[in-house]
Amino acid sequence: MKEEEIYPSLIEKLHKDFSLEKESLPAVDNLDLIRNHLIVKVKELMSRDYDRFLNSMYRIDVNEKKVREILHCKDRTTIPEKLADLIIERQLMRVRTQIMYKEGKLK
Repeated sequence: MKEEEIYPSLIEKLHKDFSLEKESLPAVDNLDLIRNHLIVKVKELMSRDYDRFLNSMYRIDVNEKKVREILHCKDRTTIPEKLADLIIERQLMRVRTQIMYKEGKLK
């Protein structure tokens, strides 16, 4: 399973689970661009609608303990980056699991 094959599914999950407009998401073959875009969206959502942000994190099923640790860290400037990494990590895990299930590698 190649990373390039995973990106379209990752974009789809971010669109669906994090309420991001698909058209505004960057090229699907560059994880750095996707990450940078997500960091901006996390910052926006946290400042404009914190409840919606928390709801999105819950819907994505990001590890609550890790989210709490990030939200309470001393260096507040890195919070959006760390949360974006956590979101991408979780979404990639979900995408890979779905692909393996479709390929019959999981039952």
